[in-house]
Amino acid sequence: MRVAIVTHSSTFESRAEAVARFFEDRGDTVTRIFSDFDHHAKATVSRSLPDHVFLHLRPFRRNLSVRRMTSIRRFAKDAGAWIDARMRGSEPFDLLWFLLPANSFAPVADDLHRRYDVPVVFDIIDLWPESLPVRGLSWTPPVRMWRSLRDRHLGCACQIFTECDRYREVLDLPEDRTTTLYWYKSTDGIDPQPVPAIDLGSAGPGANEPGDVASDVAPPTGLRADAAWRDMSDGTPLRIAYLGAVNNIIDIPLIADLLGAMARRHPLELHVIGAGEHLDDFVAAVRSHSVPVVSHGAIYDERTKNAILGDCAYGINIMKPTVTVGLSMKSIDYLYCGLPLLNTIGGDTWNLVESQGIGVNVDRDDVPDAADFAIAEALNPVSAPSMHESAYACYRELFTQERFRAVLADAMERHIGIPARAQA
Repeated sequence: MRVAIVTHSSTFESRAEAVARFFEDRGDTVTRIFSDFDHHAKATVSRSLPDHVFLHLRPFRRNLSVRRMTSIRRFAKDAGAWIDARMRGSEPFDLLWFLLPANSFAPVADDLHRRYDVPVVFDIIDLWPESLPVRGLSWTPPVRMWRSLRDRHLGCACQIFTECDRYREVLDLPEDRTTTLYWYKSTDGIDPQPVPAIDLGSAGPGANEPGDVASDVAPPTGLRADAAWRDMSDGTPLRIAYLGAVNNIIDIPLIADLLGAMARRHPLELHVIGAGEHLDDFVAAVRSHSVPVVSHGAIYDERTKNAILGDCAYGINIMKPTVTVGLSMKSIDYLYCGLPLLNTIGGDTWNLVESQGIGVNVDRDDVPDAADFAIAEALNPVSAPSMHESAYACYRELFTQERFRAVLADAMERHIGIPARAQA
């Protein structure tokens, strides 16, 4: 079977590659159709890999801009044209897999399906414009048109995967051909190790230049969160982690208020692993509540990242209420390290926190109560280890590569009629 997998975003390529490897391990031939644009660096990059096609995407600087939307729409048309040429050749594709967003892929897929009767799969891994962090825009004409690009063409897919259950509910997707396919984190066999000293610049609230946010405290020692419980009744600070981009969808005021309320009950340190346009604002807001901050910058080495997370009491999983998401990638990283969540994300994550005891759901209308409960749980010699153990058990149950492949294989057989084969 010949499969095409299409995404415009370098951010989504890891999921596209995971799906590609699933098919290749079955013996299928897979072509990845990616862009030549790095969405983090906001730059065109030159790449050449076997079984990959890199189409040009006109560069843009701002994520919310007309230029970005027109660039991606042009890319979707170019991808459709490339596939169309292949469909008219001697080796047409037997299956087209599109990662959404971009919403512009949906009408392109619908057109290819109608013309060639080729099965289409949509893999919905984010919701735009539903996740716009600005109230009042959802029913303006441009945003309605943006949403309709996707919604009017979902019916062409013989199978729809969603990254979380919440997307199925928001879009009211048909049960008989929709499957939640949680993302996963590979188990690499690497246990967190002690973190070497990191030069974070001179300490102090004044040393707060972009890219060089000061460290108020020493780097963590790399102790695992699921190690023996440590008595902190002597005032040893609890370490709290924030992982990921510091962007306009996280709720900085709420995070700062929550940490401030927790710090009034027990000393805290915030450890930030990531970067972003709002990093300085984030650090300043937290420090205004007298909470020390360590900014480690963006870390891509798994040993180093896991060691920092493994030495913390909670991981922050808090976004603005306007953001429509049920599960974040950062939460899977937290769970992989046995790190309980401080959470406001509804749907899947909220339900898992409630049902599996993997952290604390934060009520925006009662932050002091959430702070009291979070500190009490973290300092309790029974509940603290239990939360860490439950967090890792949740990862093992739902967010492994084995689980990802099993769900994918079952859905492909039931909804598309592609029989499962032995997986490598």
